[in-house]
Amino acid sequence: MRTLKQEKDLFFINRSTYELLTDELKTTVVCPKDEFRGHAIYKSFHVSNCHRTWRISDYDYVIAAQPGWYESLPADKQQLVFNEQKRTGSCMLIGNILITQNYWMSLTEAQQQYLISLYDETIEEVDITSLPERFTRLHGQFPDEHGGNCFAAALYGVTNEVTILGEWIHDQMFTDMLARNHYVQTEQPSQDSVLVFVRDGVVVHASYVIDDEYCFNKSGQMFYNPWHIARIDKVKEEWKDCNLLFYSSTERKFVDSNKAAEKQLAYV
Repeated sequence: MRTLKQEKDLFFINRSTYELLTDELKTTVVCPKDEFRGHAIYKSFHVSNCHRTWRISDYDYVIAAQPGWYESLPADKQQLVFNEQKRTGSCMLIGNILITQNYWMSLTEAQQQYLISLYDETIEEVDITSLPERFTRLHGQFPDEHGGNCFAAALYGVTNEVTILGEWIHDQMFTDMLARNHYVQTEQPSQDSVLVFVRDGVVVHASYVIDDEYCFNKSGQMFYNPWHIARIDKVKEEWKDCNLLFYSSTERKFVDSNKAAEKQLAYV
């Protein structure tokens, strides 16, 4: 089940706010920005994705507070911390609600799941009735944990190995695994090809081709990003600033009995 539960509350603040909170921080861990970026605990994968730390900017320190610290502050200091989270773009803030660990634990399970759902990616409605079951059963499903990304989704299509869906695959890991599965770059795509999007020489996205209209896709590594079947044209439009490469297998592994033999795609 998806959760925003963490061991500590993280608050991103600038230097002037830090100086105003000195008395309240005597027994609380505070990480300078550079040390936070490399901290194995306070910037764990779960924490980073819950806060979306890569989107948070213009801060000098991160307060790593025990649950309840924020609630113990005087009202003016609470407002000061709240304003800093709003300014820096923290994703543990929805409207006028700062999602501290105390607040999170005060919610019912249904309320927690509703709060998470406010960040959920909306996917396009598509007719998937004639597509392979190994993809349709995953369409619109949200993972329980952060981690599985677009490369993992594409490699699931390649390998049919369900455990790979939860992996956080990096670009070199991805291309190496394509090679181990006898996928090579081709001039044209075909059914069971992989669409590979490259920006500035780096592979940044990939999708698995199901047929001439649809692909299996995941937009990111967060649990707000569901696995889904997307229109190929829509994915191409979303990544139109990238170069598109095609990787196809020299071996045909998975045959859909409802489809004709492999054919050249018409959308190129």
